[in-house]
Amino acid sequence: MSPNNLKKQRHILHRRPKNYRSDTGLNKRKLVFVDLEFSGLELSHEVIEIGCVVVDQNDWKIKKEWTVKIKPNGIESADLNALKIIGYSKKKWADAMPLKEAMLAFNKIAKGGVLIGYNVAWDFLFLEKSFFELEIKPSFHWQILDVMSMVFGRFYKQAIKGFRMKEVESFLNIKHGTWHNALDDARATYEIFLKLFKNGKTF
Repeated sequence: MSPNNLKKQRHILHRRPKNYRSDTGLNKRKLVFVDLEFSGLELSHEVIEIGCVVVDQNDWKIKKEWTVKIKPNGIESADLNALKIIGYSKKKWADAMPLKEAMLAFNKIAKGGVLIGYNVAWDFLFLEKSFFELEIKPSFHWQILDVMSMVFGRFYKQAIKGFRMKEVESFLNIKHGTWHNALDDARATYEIFLKLFKNGKTF
């Protein structure tokens, strides 16, 4: 990326309106529950899978599910344990998309929506990095929501063993699909969010 382009690029959070607005439409926009899987936990590692569930706030129902496997450029630098956890293999990733194509597709699906994740900071960081390096202007809303923070606030002093997704799902009687599968993790995030909304008064 050239110095001139670096000056032009704005990271995701810097897209907030120049003029203050009290209502950013957070409770009117579509919700995009998202999960990313990586080739390791260093910033030098790559996004190799994205899954998302798009939900309409009018009825809280799923309107679209989408997932994509992403072709890594430096698989030789991946953390082997991370690849094992997510079930990576050349065969499973044979039809994987290039990163830019995948991020452009995600950007189209998430347009105008609010991103929501479980312990979402890490996913958001890698989205930020990918969009910045690929010079893609994010189309989704600049505000994001974290379901783990909601769970912490709702069940702070209740008999919950911990606040990782596995403990929370056990506490709320939610069945998980395949762990560290991006779409199944995004679905689980949605299910936890829905239980909070129906059973609690967090909002």
